Amino acid sequence: MDKINSLKEYYDVIEKNDLVIIYWYTKWCPDCFAMKSALPRLEKDFKEYKFYSINRDMDIELAKHLNIYGIPSFIIYKKGEELDRFVDKNRKSYMQVKEFITKAIK
Repeated sequence: MDKINSLKEYYDVIEKNDLVIIYWYTKWCPDCFAMKSALPRLEKDFKEYKFYSINRDMDIELAKHLNIYGIPSFIIYKKGEELDRFVDKNRKSYMQVKEFITKAIK
């Protein structure tokens, strides 16, 4: 999973890739740490999507602009348009995220 390190890079990623899933996290979040082990499985399950991660603390203003108030969170984009999001402060399991993605892309 590639990392996004700037606002410009964030918008480049969603505009230049057809199918994108962005994983929002922080280094201090225990729920984000727990989700980390599920990410490779999700990437394998949804090979047609390009996965990226972004540290919410890297750009708080971007997080506010996109209403990312809970982590870990996921946003799905298709051709630059947001399809769906799984944004809240609760711990997420592999199955919950897989079901969210499956439902969002149908």
